[in-house]
Amino acid sequence: MDGAHRRLKALIAILLSAAAALSCSGRASEAGFEALILDLISGLDRATVEDSDFTGKHLSLRGYPRMYREPRGSGSPRIVKIGFEIDAEKQFQQMKRAIHMGAHWGSPCRISIPLGNLELKNCFLTFSIAAYRSGKSARRRISIELADSGTRIPLYRSDSEKNRIPEKRWLDVTAAIPEADLERPFITINFTSDSKSPEHLFIANPRIFRRERRSADAPNIIFICIDSLRTDAVNAITDRYRVTPQIDSLARDSLVFTNHFIVANWTRPSTITMLSSCYASATGINLYYPPVHDEEKEFFYRESGVTPLSTVLKRYGYITRSIGNNSFIIDYSGIGVDLDFEDLSEYETQWEDTMDITDEVIAWLRANRHRKFFLSITYNAPHNGYIPPAKYLNPLRKRLRNMHYKFRAYLGEVAYTDDYLGRVLAELRRLGLYDRSIIVVTADHAEIFSEAREMSPYTDKESIYTHGQTLSDEELRVPLIIKPPASRRMRTAAISAQVRIIDIAPTILDLMECRIPDSFRGTSLLPLVRGEEKQERVVYSEGRMMYSVRSGGYKYVERFYGFGIRPEHWGGDQVAEYRELYSLKDDPDELKNVYHRRPGIAKKMQNLLRRVRFQQPENVITSPFGSLRGRIRVIEGFMYDISADPDATLAKISRKEYRFTLPKGSRLVYQTIPACARVRITIPRSVRLLCGRYALPLAGKTPEGAYTVNPSEHLLGGRPDDQLLSLIGSGALYWHLPKKSGIREVRRDKYLSRNINRLLRDWGYIQGREKKAD
Repeated sequence: MDGAHRRLKALIAILLSAAAALSCSGRASEAGFEALILDLISGLDRATVEDSDFTGKHLSLRGYPRMYREPRGSGSPRIVKIGFEIDAEKQFQQMKRAIHMGAHWGSPCRISIPLGNLELKNCFLTFSIAAYRSGKSARRRISIELADSGTRIPLYRSDSEKNRIPEKRWLDVTAAIPEADLERPFITINFTSDSKSPEHLFIANPRIFRRERRSADAPNIIFICIDSLRTDAVNAITDRYRVTPQIDSLARDSLVFTNHFIVANWTRPSTITMLSSCYASATGINLYYPPVHDEEKEFFYRESGVTPLSTVLKRYGYITRSIGNNSFIIDYSGIGVDLDFEDLSEYETQWEDTMDITDEVIAWLRANRHRKFFLSITYNAPHNGYIPPAKYLNPLRKRLRNMHYKFRAYLGEVAYTDDYLGRVLAELRRLGLYDRSIIVVTADHAEIFSEAREMSPYTDKESIYTHGQTLSDEELRVPLIIKPPASRRMRTAAISAQVRIIDIAPTILDLMECRIPDSFRGTSLLPLVRGEEKQERVVYSEGRMMYSVRSGGYKYVERFYGFGIRPEHWGGDQVAEYRELYSLKDDPDELKNVYHRRPGIAKKMQNLLRRVRFQQPENVITSPFGSLRGRIRVIEGFMYDISADPDATLAKISRKEYRFTLPKGSRLVYQTIPACARVRITIPRSVRLLCGRYALPLAGKTPEGAYTVNPSEHLLGGRPDDQLLSLIGSGALYWHLPKKSGIREVRRDKYLSRNINRLLRDWGYIQGREKKAD
């Protein structure tokens, strides 16, 4: 085709599509499915960028608190997560993944993203747009074009009032892409401003979809977490209070797991575990207090290997969305980490948010019903506060007259949440999404109401009317209801086997017939459903100053100073021990600690805990050339685990120090809290300590023969090979074996904003005066 013919065809396409192309609110065709064929942000590393002052523009945003670099992207500083407060009264904000562009007078910004060999028939572009002004008001313009070397087709311009770029607020845009014969097409985004100071533009989630007549083959995933929901509050599992008719109706179409347990006992670690199928101790994010340090985030994103479910689903062409109340999944909150949602709405009111969340969920479902999506919904109403609307509380005052007023109010919150969850389920049915979706209802933890657990023996804090202070079943056991898509033709069932929250994400992927990532620590529940699995799943759980194991009808809990706050986190040579053992068959309410009465069972459970708990990086001391005596002492921290070969001797001096004797060829292996803690190794003055894969002699030996070993030093990592050892002839050897593990040292304090402190107090994480009875 000659150039003139091609340009004429493109011009006709422009004229025919102009109205649709310049529209910023029109919906795409009502055809059966809208397939995601390109995420433009993923192509930014191949883009051509014209920007003479990006560094200066980017630095001018340093003071904006609701923005951070996309932690799992290509590393480009142009790809950010940014949020804006939409409604201060509702404490409502929207955060999106976006391309950042800056412009000022004399320095526009232009980005051209190649589309490769993409076929653009029946396609449209969607994105959200927002601006942030760092200087005085000035005129700014944006244009988006589809182009090749000789043709430009406008898709969006900010010239009209309808298309004006909103300030610190998102505008959703849909632009039709005309069918044009283009060679090597690309999308170009132009941003200009007359301002003397930098102005900022954010293009959020720019995606190209194709309209197709077929239906989506893969199911949608709707993951609903009801914060603090106890198992006994759900009638489909425990026929007692009759406050959950909507959840019960879902349960009739679902797999209901009646003995489901969380593996971390408060919201942040539990949310990470259920959406990433990992243990909190492996994430690098502390289990003991709300602030998250920059060092912790760096480890979580770069080194931990944790893979959120949303990351996996994006690889299969899903869009990911979170709507709810959970600041623990927002990086810039100071208390959270990013779980790779491309689009997130956050509400922070104590009870009104249930209505607001539901309204937004329903609106979002209507707008995205033709797409593959992963939608996470978090309701917070049953959480500490217990202030349900009178419509839900008053009937319970009459029906449950003799119940403690706090638990009755809690059930009112559950009833309130159930009602609004029912509205979501009704909308899913109306839109035809119910049958072809995987729907999960669960909780991140439960809530303590038993007077027998008024104070925690682990943290010495009040544990009643809250959570996170014990590892009792009262707060570890939560509902799990999974509705498979109708296409799987699975029978509904109630499964009484013991299961864990880390098993949810693998089950979702199994239902989708997708590969389960190696990083997932849980396993699919479908073998249990099919009766193929007979062996009990051991439940290992973690919490502040404690960890536990549940197996064989027993629960064993132990105080653990690795999940503590300084100085308890480091402690001294001696610490106060505390352990619990419960026979769950004889004592399901865990009221009689039989640790001292059943020492054999206690030892068995203690050994089981040692086998299933998290592992730290290992450090090895060996003496290949002769016998070796010495001592090892942790300088800051304590010894987590230590063992020696059978022919060696090992004597405990304190939890920080051991004495050892190693015959020729034997070795000692130890782990510390924190990982890579510095230790002092004392050996005879005549013996050299050789370290790492190169067996280099360690400097700095004291006259007493003591070496200070810092495992984080690069040259200390790795075992030397046998050929090198044969050339050395004498000395003791030390090496460090790196491992992806998360109990690490945090060196600086972290301060939180006044708003976050208020939020934590409202949620009960900072305990205050309890409310009087109504």
